[in-house]
Amino acid sequence: MSWKIAKFAALIQDLFMILRFKGLLAVAAGMFYTFQAAAISRQQLAQYAAALRGKKQAELKAALHDLINPKKVLSYGSGSGKTWSGFYQTDRDPQTNECYNRYSSKKFYFTNGNTNSAISGMNIEHSFPKSWWGGSSNNAYKDLYNLYPSDSQANSSKSNYVMGHVTVNPKLDAGEGYDIVGKGYAGDKLVNMWEPGDRFKGEFSRSYMYMATTYSHFSWESEGLNQLTTGNYPTLKQWAYELYIQWGHADKVDSLEVARNNAVYAIQLNRNLYIDFPFLADYVWGDSVDVAFDPYTSISTASDDDRYYGGAIIPVDPDTPDPETPDEPEEPEPGLYEFELADALPLSTMRCLIVAQGKNGPIAALPVRVSSSKGYNYLYGKSVTDIDNVITLDTDTLAFTFEPAEDGWHIIDAQGRYYYQDAAYNTFTPATDASKADVWLVTLQPNGTVRISASDSGNTFAYALQYSSFGNYPADGMPSQSSAPKLYIERTDDGTSDGIIALDADVRHADDPYFYDLTGRRYLQPTQPGIYIHRGRKIVR
Repeated sequence: MSWKIAKFAALIQDLFMILRFKGLLAVAAGMFYTFQAAAISRQQLAQYAAALRGKKQAELKAALHDLINPKKVLSYGSGSGKTWSGFYQTDRDPQTNECYNRYSSKKFYFTNGNTNSAISGMNIEHSFPKSWWGGSSNNAYKDLYNLYPSDSQANSSKSNYVMGHVTVNPKLDAGEGYDIVGKGYAGDKLVNMWEPGDRFKGEFSRSYMYMATTYSHFSWESEGLNQLTTGNYPTLKQWAYELYIQWGHADKVDSLEVARNNAVYAIQLNRNLYIDFPFLADYVWGDSVDVAFDPYTSISTASDDDRYYGGAIIPVDPDTPDPETPDEPEEPEPGLYEFELADALPLSTMRCLIVAQGKNGPIAALPVRVSSSKGYNYLYGKSVTDIDNVITLDTDTLAFTFEPAEDGWHIIDAQGRYYYQDAAYNTFTPATDASKADVWLVTLQPNGTVRISASDSGNTFAYALQYSSFGNYPADGMPSQSSAPKLYIERTDDGTSDGIIALDADVRHADDPYFYDLTGRRYLQPTQPGIYIHRGRKIVR
């Protein structure tokens, strides 16, 4: 069906040009804009992406490349059938003729009849600069998913830098809420960097993930090597894809981005599927890499799919039907995990979610992800939903075990790793050796938040909104935009939240994959010698 949609889009474009020359520009523009705003249904989108079904991680990314790499790009520059004629269709407000500028606060407009010409003061901006692939004027140089109209001054300031968090010498000459240029960390390397405004972070992230997929066969060089690695997978370096996934979740796909995706599709005949399927990146690089992707069931931004904008926040399990939204909260079904906002801290071991207020709602901390080159990182997060101070999940991989220790607590993630923190850094380091664990002081505050601080350094947990991650900061180094976390303690089988799970035989059945010590603490894999219950049997480790 996808070729028929593309053919229809091309016919609409031809009709648009014919009507323009007959003096009926306003009518044609209205018809075209209506078409691009509702260009594809959920079923049509699934058929377009059918080749991705059942694929995971690297195989999924390779299938994505094969699907979206063929494209029909416009010639570069101004004139009929060139970039600026494309911008007139993809980046113009049909009511005011404003040309959308995502890089600075300056306003620009297409003048009457200026459908093919460049706008004074604006440039064609390459998100992925030409120097990153050696300078050839290939498809990447002309790809509208990589090109945006930009204030020329902001374009010059951005240069050919990588996109990330600017933390050193930020320069704000683009206007509040727009580009920041300075230096930031690409992994553990301090480099020149630009950071988009909050309202465009998700949009540019999805653009970068598209570029890293459709041009994964390129050999990268210049500044691009700070962000990319040559090869089909992962192409984006770990620091980059983790950050872009976080930005993508925090800044959701909006109607303007959907309309642009549809308009570019009408021209190039390929789609940015990271816009169509907002959680696709999780299957390629994120926390769902072990789950097979299915375009027929996955949440999408198609015109007749309201699950994403209706509040869905996690990828749908491809093996289950579409979820229904009940009018009233229901009792959790077997296999779901309930965590209740802590109003007191028990003296026993407790399993908790560490949750902070993000820009678009509650964010629960994920286990720290480390690479072979560094053993530490920040705690990135996942959106969760609080209903009457209770968070219900279909997985417990976000749960942290707080284990009583002398004068405090040990913090253990769902992978059985203990956490400690070097006072010289704001990151967390996991260890399987309990002797390396930090002792953490946990204090419930009057406003319902908790203060979680390392007993040796005094550094404290906080969620940095500008970085979309949890760090561990000294008092004089707390980010300007930060929030203290709250603890949600897991409810036990008897409905309480004391963090200890009773060792009832009926819940320690043969299908339960976890290990339990004799106090009821739960582990994915035990790290210490002792007696454990596993799949209904007592074992000695």
